[in-house]
Amino acid sequence: MIEPTLPLDEAQRQSDLEALNLLDTGPDPHIDALLRLAQRIFGTRTVLVTLLDNDRQWFKGRRGTPLSGSPRAVSFCGHAIHSDAILEVPDALKDPRFMGNPLVTGEPGIRFYAGISLHAPGGSRVGTFCMFDDQPSMLSEPYRQFMQDFALLLEGRFQAHALRLEQKELLFELDSAKRRALMDPLTQLLNRGGLHQMLPAFVSRAQRDDLCIGFIYGDLDHFKNVNDQLGHGVGDEVLIEVAQRMVAAIRPEDLAVRMGGEELGVLALVKSHDQLDAIAERVRAAIASPAFDVAESTLNITMSLGTALAEPEQVDSDLRLVDQADRALYKAKQSGRNRVVRG
Repeated sequence: MIEPTLPLDEAQRQSDLEALNLLDTGPDPHIDALLRLAQRIFGTRTVLVTLLDNDRQWFKGRRGTPLSGSPRAVSFCGHAIHSDAILEVPDALKDPRFMGNPLVTGEPGIRFYAGISLHAPGGSRVGTFCMFDDQPSMLSEPYRQFMQDFALLLEGRFQAHALRLEQKELLFELDSAKRRALMDPLTQLLNRGGLHQMLPAFVSRAQRDDLCIGFIYGDLDHFKNVNDQLGHGVGDEVLIEVAQRMVAAIRPEDLAVRMGGEELGVLALVKSHDQLDAIAERVRAAIASPAFDVAESTLNITMSLGTALAEPEQVDSDLRLVDQADRALYKAKQSGRNRVVRG
């Protein structure tokens, strides 16, 4: 195995990467949609959008892996960013750069890899669009052109990237380590700590715009069966896609949160409980259909949800609003699951 060396412009490259404000941020529905399409076109198990940080590669988008990243020292993408050309590895076990690499000899057992650099608006190579599989393979010429097309689309997404309204400004004021502590590493949603961090900003906006604060509490139905029958690796992949579907179903200004285990939530500013229930129903429908294609299995996954609403002056740090939504979620479970119940 040969570790990737640092590019000659590493300091500028790292600066341009950090200026993008993409590291340790939540799922992007547009990137996730492109990766779903890429997965079908190329027929590989795993497709990724990677960002090469100081000592890690972090996956801004992913299909086919529960991992959120890996050390830069063992990354294939660390080699790929040295050039604008596609790095293709037909069989990693026969390539001196990668034979002996733990990502090859252990999980996920990479044999085939192809990656192309992604550029920041200033031109620095900050990451890659890449794919890998556990069987040797080669890219056809049309597929090489497709890779270049996907890279162009993803770079356009980088350039169009903007802060998701006012709550994101608070997160980006934090340094990377503090921001990472507020995020769930599996789903890349905010965790409970992130919810507490963002709540004051939502209260302020609700008071300013004469809105109510709503919370949607969701729990995947019978999710234990997935873990017990197919393993926690498959369960993790389901949770990743659930988070991606949830983010795509809610509004840009809403905040998706992993509350713990298979429980997820949405913090939203709304005019009425009917509006909050409509958001919850979109989330429920997005989880229920289509079926999940994970690890060569087709799974029917559903979610039960409870909703709760409060005036901004009624919301406190104890998050009684969340408890109210949790009680409504319990009623949804008791009344048949795969439904929304108002608290």
